[in-house]
Formats: sequence, C-alpha cells, structure tokens
Amino acid sequence: MIRSIFLALALTSATTQVQAQDLTVRSGEHDGYTRVVIQVPQGTKWSLSHKKNGARLKVELEKVQFDTTAVFRRLTQNRLAEISQVQPGAALDMQFGCDCAASAFLYKGKMIVVDIALASAPPPISADLPPLVLPKKREEKDLLATQIPPGLELPFLSLNAQRYEEQLSALLLRGADREVVDLKLAPVGPRPSVPRQSPFIPSDLNANIHVTSVLDGLNELLGPSLPQLEQRPPCISSAELGFDHWAGTAPFPEQVASLRATLFKEFDHVDEEKALKLAQLYAYSGFGAEALRALELLGQPSPNTDRVSAIARYLDDAQPSQTNPFFDLQRCESDAALWALLIEGELQEEAQLQSIEQSFVRLPDHLRRHVGPTLAEILTDADKLEPARRVLRAVDRVETEDSADTSQAKASVATAEGDSPKTEALLNEVIAASGAELEAPLALARLVDKRWLERGAMSPQELDLAASYVVEFRRSEIGPRMLQTQIVALALSNEFDTSMDLLNAPNTKGETAQTLNRAALILTERADDATFLRRVVTLTPDQKRALFTDTIVALAERLVTLGFADAALELASRPQDKARRAERARLRARVALLQRRPHQAMLELGEDSSDAAQVLRGKAMQMADDYLAAGEILRSMGENEKADRFFWLADRPDLADPERDTKFLAVQRTSQRLSVPPTRAPDKPLADAKGLLDDSADTRQHIRELLAKVDQ
Repeated sequence: MIRSIFLALALTSATTQVQAQDLTVRSGEHDGYTRVVIQVPQGTKWSLSHKKNGARLKVELEKVQFDTTAVFRRLTQNRLAEISQVQPGAALDMQFGCDCAASAFLYKGKMIVVDIALASAPPPISADLPPLVLPKKREEKDLLATQIPPGLELPFLSLNAQRYEEQLSALLLRGADREVVDLKLAPVGPRPSVPRQSPFIPSDLNANIHVTSVLDGLNELLGPSLPQLEQRPPCISSAELGFDHWAGTAPFPEQVASLRATLFKEFDHVDEEKALKLAQLYAYSGFGAEALRALELLGQPSPNTDRVSAIARYLDDAQPSQTNPFFDLQRCESDAALWALLIEGELQEEAQLQSIEQSFVRLPDHLRRHVGPTLAEILTDADKLEPARRVLRAVDRVETEDSADTSQAKASVATAEGDSPKTEALLNEVIAASGAELEAPLALARLVDKRWLERGAMSPQELDLAASYVVEFRRSEIGPRMLQTQIVALALSNEFDTSMDLLNAPNTKGETAQTLNRAALILTERADDATFLRRVVTLTPDQKRALFTDTIVALAERLVTLGFADAALELASRPQDKARRAERARLRARVALLQRRPHQAMLELGEDSSDAAQVLRGKAMQMADDYLAAGEILRSMGENEKADRFFWLADRPDLADPERDTKFLAVQRTSQRLSVPPTRAPDKPLADAKGLLDDSADTRQHIRELLAKVDQ
C-alpha cells in the first residue's frame, strides 16, 4: 500500500516537470487595482514592458504557454480588457480598458504579480506577506503511528519552512482556481518585523499518508480571509410544510364550522392556532381569498403564515407578495418544489422533476384539476413534453370532461410536438366550449398565431368572432391582445386596407411592434403591387422605426423589384439595424444599379464574396462598360455562357475557352468563317464559277447555323 503511494507521488512529480512550461494565469479584483498572478519555476527570468493602453510580460522559458481561460471569471472591473498570447513561447499581451498602468514584482522567487491600476495612482509594490497562522498542535496521540509495527516503521519526511511555504502556495493557488479564496496577497504599507526562523514543525508529524481536500488544507490557515459561500435558502421538507395535513377527513363544511366556532377565546381574543388552521383548510380546499382573510386575523407573520399566504395568493390569482417563501426551492425533493415552480412560473435547470410530479399526484382532485393545466404549460415551455403529458393524464383521471384549461394545455403540447391538426382541433374545441369566458378569446388568439406561422387563412366566422371579442373585451386586460388578433386575422384574410387602417387608427392603443411587423410581412407576401405600394409608402415614420430587420429586408426587396429605388434605399439604410448586414448591403447595391450608379454599387458590396454579390458586381461592370472585368467575374462563378458573351462584347474572343461549346464561341467561329474571302480562279472560268456556287452554299449553311445558335 505504502509503495503504491510513493509510486503515485513519483509519477505526479514527473508529470509536473513535463508540464512545467504551461503557466496558469490567475486574477482577482481589489480596491483600486486588478491583480494578475503567474506562478513560474524558481529562478525564471522575466520582464514587463509597457505599450499604449497595455503591457507585455516576457518570461524566458522555452515554448512557454499561458493558460488564460480562467482570467475573466472573477473580474468585475474593466481595467483588464483583453489578455492573449500569439503563440507558445511568445510574450503575454495585456490590453487595458482604462487609462491604467501596470507594475510587477516577484513574490517568493516563483510568483510574478502584476497590478493594474489607474495611471495617476499605481498601487505601491510590496513583496511581503503577513505571517501565516499555523494550526494548533493537537494533544492527541497519533493512533496510526502507534499501530505501525517496529519493523515496518518508515523515516518521516523532513519538512522545512521553504517546503511548507511551497505547499501553502500551491493550496492557495488551487483554491483561487476553484474560487474558494482570493488572490489578495497582502495590504501595502510598513509592517513590524517578524522573526525569520523556521516555524515549529511537530516532530511526530505523520507525512507518510496525507489525504486532504482543498478546504481541509486551507482550514485554520486563512481564518477570516476565507470568503463566505453563496447563501441559498434551506429546503422546506414535506413534513415541515405539512400540506397533506392542512385538512382533515371530515366534510369541508363541518371542518369550517368547527374551526370558526372555536376561533375566538374569552375577551374576543383570537386563537391564533385555530386561525392558522382555518387558513390552511381554506387554502387546501382552493379558497385563496378566504385563506388570506383568515390570515389577517393573526398578528405577526411567521414562516407558516408566509407559506399559507403564498399558496393562497397563487390559487386566487392574486398579486404575489414581496417575500416568496418558496423562492429557489425547485431544487428540493419535497412538496415545496411544486409550489416554487407554480409560483415562479418557469422551470429552473436544477428543478427536481420527479419530486414535483409526485407532489402533484398527491394533491386532492380539485387542486389537481385547478393547477394541472398550468403546470403542463410550464413544462411544455421548458421543452419537457413527456412530464407534461403525464401531468395531463393525471388531470384526465379526475375530470369527467375536458375543461377549457386542460384543452389549452393539450394544445400547447401538440404544438410542441408539431401536430398541427391536433392543435387546431383542440383550440377550436376551446373556442366552442360553453362557459369558457376568458379561455375562448385566448384560444382564438393562439389559433391566429398558429395560422400566421403557417401562413394560413382565416374563415369569415373566425373574423366575425375576433371582431366581437374586440368589442366585448375592449375595457378588459385582454382588450389589446384581442385587437392585435383582429389585425393579424384581417391581414391573413387579405383584408389589407382594413388591417392597416386599424393600425393607423388614432384610438388604437393595442398596437405593438410585433403586430405591425406581422401585418407588414403578410402585406409583402400576398398583396398586389398597387395595394403593396399604397400601404408601404404611407407608413408613418414611427411605424418605419418599429419595423424589424427581417421585415425591412422583405419590404425593400419587393420595392427594388418594382423599381422604387428611393423608398427601398430609405428602408435599407436605417442606422439602428445591426443584423443581416450583407443582405442590406446587397439591397443598397441593387438600388445603386437602379439609379445608374455602378461605382456606388461596388462600394456597397465591399468584400462580399457571395454568388449574389458577384452577380451584382458583374452588372455593375457591364453598366460601367467594363465588359472584360464582367466576363472574368462571371467565369469565376461558372457562368461560362455569359462570360463568353462579355468577352465577345469586349472584342476579346481569344479569352474564351475553346474546349467549351458555348453559344458565343460558336458565333465567333462562324463569324471568322464568313469573313474569309472565297478562292478565285480567273484563268479557269468554269472552275471559278463552280467555286463561287460552292462558297455561296457554304455561306448560306454557316448563316443558318449562326441564326440557330442565336435563337437558342
């Protein structure tokens, strides 16, 4: 066993020597300066040079490589903006994000410390550290040492002060990598002298077996310098919450009557225990408002009252309280995780889904019907489809017929699955359900969103229903949503004028940028040219600023196709657009070609090497009468036919590849044959006449071939 340990230590030491050229760069933030630390081998030569807004650290090690992956994890200031190394063996370049200066010193001969601070007040350099506090010597006897037989006793390792400091430095740096400690080496300024003798090392220290963790190695050495770990609220166990025991087995009216009868003691003093039980009973039974009223009878709030209040507010759809007792408890394996998920409305990465589902199944039937659809919607939004299906199946087991909420949740799951027919059938089921006062208009809104994504159409009945919902809910919270739904539905039904008029109405308060962009995209894709131009050129400046970049590109492309260069240039040149730069530049190049400005088109294209940009460059060269350059561009794109045409127009038919049988190469060859004069024989009249007839027949044949090539 001990031989194995020594062998592992030897291998570890060998590995460390092989990787001695890899230096890890660590960092830390302090008051007034940023500190960068690099541990180097003993005796390493180094130098720090300054440059404009930066510094360069040179370490004389062969093929040294700086590991800077963890530098910016703990930096919060902008003093160090960039740190990099061009190649192994090169210097470490540091770029500053402020008017800063860097100073450096060597600590203990093997740590290069670089401090970055404002140039007006660089941090004083000090290589001293406060004295280390050693752990107290334990009085207990080393049991392991006493149990070793005398024959197997090994000599203890000799630990001197230098080696002890080396081990401590390694532990400190390892702790900094794991963000357990900070790299604040020492405060600046004078200190009282300390004795230089070696610290006392117990003679019976057993170093043959040494198994520790980083925290064990730092224990009692750092003291108050150890930063506090992030505090998270403790989990609330199911027994502590006790939700299953908030109601008894007796009928609900009897339990309420019993608690209300004993609610007040003598002198009309409230029995706080009975008041809390009454609030818990109301919350368990789904009566959130009544539970909140019962809690008002209590005096000072407590953890129990806060939990009951949070659950009651959620069940009553009331505004959540400022303090959420279930905050950050989705990670718990208890009933608290379920209520934390429902109240927060968003699934966290560390949520315990299994515990949440188990807690949901244990809910009473009425609460399962009430919160099940909402829970399924949350899981669907988090792309947890299988848990959402299990929740809905649990709801189906306690429902005699599907409610509107359940159908909405099933529609969400079907949408996530990509089952479009099922989604539409479920939404239509919600719309047609009786008693769905708010679910029906919201289902119609989701149906319109689905049709817009699929570029579908709306029926006349659905349009009438959308218009009626706008009137019915005009003063409610969903009124703006209903107006947006009607505008998009009209656009999908090709009622562009009515849709855009609603957007331009002065009393329209439900207009949003998303609604405007959806209507504009449908207008671009489906409207005839006259309607498209009439509605686009009448957009207000505010509406043009509200258009998304994708909408702008679609509108400008159709305007360019129709020949309206100025209107397209206005849309394609908005300074606020940052996305799709290349496409917008090509649009501006097309506008420049429409305006007969080929050189401006070339400037807009810049270094764009796409095929579409090359085609535009070729058109610009043609417009500038540079047929030779246009032919070269087309040849690089593989358009040999068009390239040979431009070579022919440039009077450079020799540039055409003779191995390709293109139309213009055949025209050029035929033209050369026709330009050759016939051979005459004046001394032989009959032979000369026959030669002329043959040449005339060949000429007519060549002309027919030329016309056939041109007509292709």
